[in-house]
Amino acid sequence: MNYVWEAALQADAERIPREKIRYVPVDNGSPYTEIVRELINEKSLGEPEVLINPLYRFADVCSDIFSKNLEGFEQTREIFFRVLMQYMVQLDLRQGLDKQEYDLCFLIKDILQGVFGKDAAFIIRSFEKEKLRQLLRLILKLYQCGSSVYLFREVMRYLYPDSLVYASNEDVRQILIYVGRKETETEQKKLEFLQGMFLPIYYHVFIFWEHHFGIIDVEETMELDHMVLF
Repeated sequence: MNYVWEAALQADAERIPREKIRYVPVDNGSPYTEIVRELINEKSLGEPEVLINPLYRFADVCSDIFSKNLEGFEQTREIFFRVLMQYMVQLDLRQGLDKQEYDLCFLIKDILQGVFGKDAAFIIRSFEKEKLRQLLRLILKLYQCGSSVYLFREVMRYLYPDSLVYASNEDVRQILIYVGRKETETEQKKLEFLQGMFLPIYYHVFIFWEHHFGIIDVEETMELDHMVLF
């Protein structure tokens, strides 16, 4: 890691909240890197305390504030530096963002703040970070297209690669879902969130977890002890 924003992204990967990172100025930093570390090639963050060379990019602002000739107000100067770094990290990470990226930021903020309900705010945290972005993109697409089985199939295929979504021949408002994963309380909550988000409220949904329901003339679904009658 070289720049301070790289530490923030690594904190995301290690599930460390960015606001808990403490940026600490040091006066013995390298002139070639912004982050001061004993092992230059170490990738993991580990501790939420990150040592920073304040003169690497911000010499105009920090050279006088952290001058060795300046005494007193140490705590005030450190607080100022932490606030400055938190702001600069946000500014760095927003460089080059397009409209969709801003929309995604506002969307996840609304969900976490409970705009979509307390359950949604809780369950959204259980999705893997690398898959959450695509889920949010599909939710934005939902705003453009409206509720649809097509979008629901797409999100299920992305989050659950082994899943299959069927539309009933007898009732157009009936959906059959084979998840292909073990049923747990967390997975139940995820499915409830996805159904509520992508499917019309009047749809009837039947969920099959580990075992597929039997389909006549499809041998893969007719194995004893590995199918469900429906």
